[in-house]
Amino acid sequence: MRLLPFLTLIPAALARAARHLETGAAPQEFVNTAVARTVELGGSTTLIMTQYNVKALNDDPGPYILALGASGESEPAWYEVLVGGKPVVIEVDRLGDAPAAVVPVGKMSKDDTLTISLNVITAHAARPLPEAIEQREPQFMIWEVETTLVDSAYKCDVERVKIRTPTPMILSHGTVPNTYVRDSDITKSSSTITLGPFYGVPPTVGADASAKQSPFYVHYETREPVVGIRTLKRAAEVSYWGGNLNIQDEVGLFNDGAKLKGQFSRLAHQQSRFHAGTPAQVLSEFTLRLPPSAHSVYYYDVIGNVSTSRFRPGQPAVNKKRVVDGTLELRPRYPVLGGWNYSFTVGWDMPLDESLHTDGDRAVLEVPFLTPLKGVVVDNQELTIILPEGATDVEVVAPFAVDSIEYATHRTYLDTIGRPKVTITKRTVTENHALPVYVTYSYPLSARFSKPIAVTAFAGSALTLFILLRRVNYNIEKK
Repeated sequence: MRLLPFLTLIPAALARAARHLETGAAPQEFVNTAVARTVELGGSTTLIMTQYNVKALNDDPGPYILALGASGESEPAWYEVLVGGKPVVIEVDRLGDAPAAVVPVGKMSKDDTLTISLNVITAHAARPLPEAIEQREPQFMIWEVETTLVDSAYKCDVERVKIRTPTPMILSHGTVPNTYVRDSDITKSSSTITLGPFYGVPPTVGADASAKQSPFYVHYETREPVVGIRTLKRAAEVSYWGGNLNIQDEVGLFNDGAKLKGQFSRLAHQQSRFHAGTPAQVLSEFTLRLPPSAHSVYYYDVIGNVSTSRFRPGQPAVNKKRVVDGTLELRPRYPVLGGWNYSFTVGWDMPLDESLHTDGDRAVLEVPFLTPLKGVVVDNQELTIILPEGATDVEVVAPFAVDSIEYATHRTYLDTIGRPKVTITKRTVTENHALPVYVTYSYPLSARFSKPIAVTAFAGSALTLFILLRRVNYNIEKK
């Protein structure tokens, strides 16, 4: 079991919480006086925000065991926990068959109250229905869950669930059992569906779970393309002599919306741009936000350079001026409809001194893990960082858990021993993972001259070889 040693937890409380996670039962030392959940539906991602009003039933109750999902579910794509409005560091474990975490609550007495907030992003929770549509038809998604009530290891006095859709067009939705309902079960207002309030709800996860659950669904319209990225390979290469950091992304993009029924009509596509607008299933352009100092931007696909792009340079912070990010407006070579793929490469350069901090021979490199696209999930991402030749004692500090970190050597022209290379991989990446990854390493002054020495030796060897070859007599017979 993986648990972080929280400073606010005494060892006895931590050990007690660990035993309960192993047995799948949470000690009933808390009660949820009120729980409010809001679900923001979209395309590839679903944002779930839950607020727990917690009351302690005993003195010094220990940590709060927070359920991050229902039984049988996997770890969320991204999550954030706040206690009293301040974020805390947690690590996901299991409460029986459900993902859960130990949340430090500090010193509490009986009847003390506390607010715990949980923000979760799930990936690919909705799917298109119907699965195939005509080119000009509207696009509908269906979001399905197996649990109606909020996942919790404790009793709840009252809870309410709100579900918001991108548009007011909701074709249908499920029903909820009236076991814990007194007033009304489901109310709908514009694009918001409210479930409950539910009263006197017992625990829903863990060994003490006894709440009666039921599946629920919402069939709604979305007017934005459902974009996903299957693979994203980012390479960051450091150049001390050029004072440059190069970032290059190889993107395998796909449209995860409703597939195209029939043949694609270029005429209908052009007409829709002037009349009713581009259909929701068609991805015709998107925008990337680049660092303010990004320059020398390039964009190409498997065919070659794509000229239908527009780069607007940013404005770095100079003389207390407001920082403005650069924007790269990308228009694919062809409109990407539902079920279609599009692979491309985009890259740029930026000054090295903005990302590199040195203290003697020790250096800290800051590399952005991701350039985010709103509402887009990256199924598999790989970040490769190539350090200068001669760097040693390489260490990586990631702001979130990753799947693997591998160290290797990258060799290119005029290298002698090769350059240290770090490869970081992670599955299910969202826009909230667009945080910097820090790489620390030692780089002595003597290592900076290895490249000039190698270039000088190569040039000298080539010149010597040329002189020797010039002195050789190639005649077959002497005159």
